Amino acid sequence: MSGLRDPAVSAGPHFIGLKIGLVLLALVVILRLRRRLVVRLRGLGWRRLAVVCAGGAVLFYAIWILYLSGTMPSVTVAYNWNLAWLALDGFEALTALLTALFLLKGSIFAALSAAAFSTSLCIDALFDVTTAAQGAPLVTAVLEAVLVELPFAALAFILAIKILSSKMASAGWPPA
Repeated sequence: MSGLRDPAVSAGPHFIGLKIGLVLLALVVILRLRRRLVVRLRGLGWRRLAVVCAGGAVLFYAIWILYLSGTMPSVTVAYNWNLAWLALDGFEALTALLTALFLLKGSIFAALSAAAFSTSLCIDALFDVTTAAQGAPLVTAVLEAVLVELPFAALAFILAIKILSSKMASAGWPPA
């Protein structure tokens, strides 16, 4: 049993301390460089600024995931497990309902709700498979993901792209 980590040791106060430390470090860097950052960021335009922010997020998450991979326990007790799954399924139902209502109205917001539905189905499939016990529960989770959740996610994603493409084409996008 030497391969198992003690959850109390790996998810202790240092975990919270690191999160707080990262936020404080980011704030210090921003405050120290704010004038130079503001001048540079203003000149970028919103698309380039969005790319810079996305790049910063990717860098943060790469470092964060590496840290978590070495400190998170592989086994833990999850409180309100049933509520978490009910909430996820409720969110999926809500986004499906909103997509249907927006489609009936001919609203471009159907693309957003379809994208949210697609994303939530992918998350559901991921967590079904990664939290399933070995044996029959894992086989069931994989089959449900492959035969139900991921195909519906793909259809919802394609729907979102089709809606955006048709709205953009009717609006004359991209401009000549």
